[in-house]
Amino acid sequence: MKILGKFLIAILFLLLFAFITLWILAKNIKPETIKQLVSKQITTLTHKKSQINGDIFWQVFPRPGLKFSQIQIGDEQTKENYSLSINSMLLNLQITPLLKGDFVFSEINVDGLKVHINQDTPQSSQSQTAPVQNKQETASHQFAIQSLSVNHGQIVINKNGRATVFKNIQVGIEQFNTQKTPFPVQIKARLTEAAPFSIAKASINFKGRLSLAPSFINELQSGIEHSSVEGQLSIQNILINQFAINKLNTTLKTHKSGLSFNPFTLSLYGGESIGDMDYRIASQQFSLNQTATNLDGKQLMTALVGHEAISGNLDYSIHATIPLNKPGFESISGKGAITLKDGEIYHINLNQMISNIKEQLDNLMKGDPSKLPKKLSLSGWDKLGSGNTPFKLANIQYQIHNELITSESMLLQTDKLQVNGEGTINLSTRELNGKLKASLNSNSTDSSMQKIQKALGGYFPFDVSGTLDQPTVLPDLKMINPLLSQLLIKTTLEHPLKHIEGTLKELVR
Repeated sequence: MKILGKFLIAILFLLLFAFITLWILAKNIKPETIKQLVSKQITTLTHKKSQINGDIFWQVFPRPGLKFSQIQIGDEQTKENYSLSINSMLLNLQITPLLKGDFVFSEINVDGLKVHINQDTPQSSQSQTAPVQNKQETASHQFAIQSLSVNHGQIVINKNGRATVFKNIQVGIEQFNTQKTPFPVQIKARLTEAAPFSIAKASINFKGRLSLAPSFINELQSGIEHSSVEGQLSIQNILINQFAINKLNTTLKTHKSGLSFNPFTLSLYGGESIGDMDYRIASQQFSLNQTATNLDGKQLMTALVGHEAISGNLDYSIHATIPLNKPGFESISGKGAITLKDGEIYHINLNQMISNIKEQLDNLMKGDPSKLPKKLSLSGWDKLGSGNTPFKLANIQYQIHNELITSESMLLQTDKLQVNGEGTINLSTRELNGKLKASLNSNSTDSSMQKIQKALGGYFPFDVSGTLDQPTVLPDLKMINPLLSQLLIKTTLEHPLKHIEGTLKELVR
């Protein structure tokens, strides 16, 4: 018991000695001296004017350290390339050097970090702003950071008058350095705004290893280009306007010219999309390759178009390049395919429209044959063709260029029809323009409809117009009426006028 008692007394004595030593150091070192030291060190690292506007406190337990409040680095109002503000920062000190009178800061804990990045401001030269560091001061006051933690962070990236905002940022770093030696890092954040979208939300989680170049802090763009990263990136609950993605998983890795995301997997609308993505820093351009299967076509197309337009099990492929430095759709280029099975086209009834063509021809026979009209009219067709078109298969091969989605190969198969066509969609104005050729399936038993189809050149022509919000599909009377006139002229030359009525009635039976 005596030995244990002596041991406890020795421990208490050492703790008391350490406490008294730290207390003496705290009393003898003026807060203003520490404030100048830290401010000068921050300026040396960032090459930006920095100041500590708040108070400085000594912390003894659980580890000795200095706590600062209201730190400002750079000036947001002057539109610098970046600026930072910190609500509070704790610098933990290594005990052994501290007992010798030296300050060696080994850990940084930051709470309430706000970073403003202005991408419209050109990078300035560091050599003109870098202060000369005092060698004697460096010997007794060192920043040998081993770990860094950030809580309640926020990053605002401004470009072209628009902002992208990340909130609730949490960062954990061990073995931090700017000598390109890899160190572990974990980042969590929440995206709340992303220009130019009206709605942008996502939860972000990254875990991997990071290597920072010495130029990273003072020249952000150059530092990124000479640094490297590798790890697992997971983004959940993504919402871009009405478009939702349940989860994004990818392995992120840097290469000589940019970043690679491979594999790049999306879980969305009941299915999965697999592929890869690459980002080139010099051109600020993404290259995307994706193949998706078994998606809910109704939900996906409703999110893209803004209303219920089509349903079915959807597969797609896309190969596209997307430049970030050129807003809008005019610079996006790519190609791919979309396939839907066992679905419906809403608010368009092709079967009914073909039946209406037959009825229109039949109605022409009810008047005086000598006064027989030589053309059909579009009046009332929008109401006559209301309803849906069920289909077995729909396939579109498309290209994207100069704001246009263009397809020269569209196919639609239903129980009664096979439809081929071509068309364009203007991504900026959402305007539609296309031509369709509908023909009866070979197993059709409707002889009168087959005769009409033959008379019209072997198919029923339709014209697609309007917008994605209000699409319109109508018979292409510019093609139908000339064929009808030719038929009437031919009949008039071959038979007396009194037989015209009988000929057309035979046609529609």
